[in-house]
Amino acid sequence: MVVLTGPSGSGKTTLLYLLSGLLVPTAGRIDWQGCDIARLSGSARDRWRRENASFVFQDFQLVPELSPVDNVLVPAWFTSFSAARLRDRAGSLLRRFGVPDRRRASLLSRGEQQRVALARALLLSPAVIFADEPTASLDAASGAEVIATLSALARDEGHSIIIASHDPALIARADLRLELERGQKVTIR
Repeated sequence: MVVLTGPSGSGKTTLLYLLSGLLVPTAGRIDWQGCDIARLSGSARDRWRRENASFVFQDFQLVPELSPVDNVLVPAWFTSFSAARLRDRAGSLLRRFGVPDRRRASLLSRGEQQRVALARALLLSPAVIFADEPTASLDAASGAEVIATLSALARDEGHSIIIASHDPALIARADLRLELERGQKVTIR
């Protein structure tokens, strides 16, 4: 579990977007098992993300009209996996994070919406999970649960987790901390 830290504007989110292929760098390479994802076409980068990665956005990117379980199932829309086959997994992930069964995501609190976004990121068991401030909208107890889950995913289940965060509790659990300042790596801890 790698945590990117640094003041606002230091480039944490930009680095996450570059590493995940959501942004293309103007120079350099982003290697993933011998493939430079920066050189892939937009559709090829989308396919790479579907097969290898997921992203927990700071603003969640939920569809307000959909139920929490249907929001978790959104990644299945773009794969060969059957949404019906993944419905049990989606429900299990939501129960794991204590998200109530509501009719629409818009009726959830911000903390509940953040947990829906995390459940959605875990649906297809990606090799790498990118998360932008995944505990920012959570109370201490919910934040601790998310931190424990991310840590277990990294240590026990073999996922790579790359997080941008200011949360001291999350930073303390990192296996590696990269401190950024104005887009430059300052410290590796």
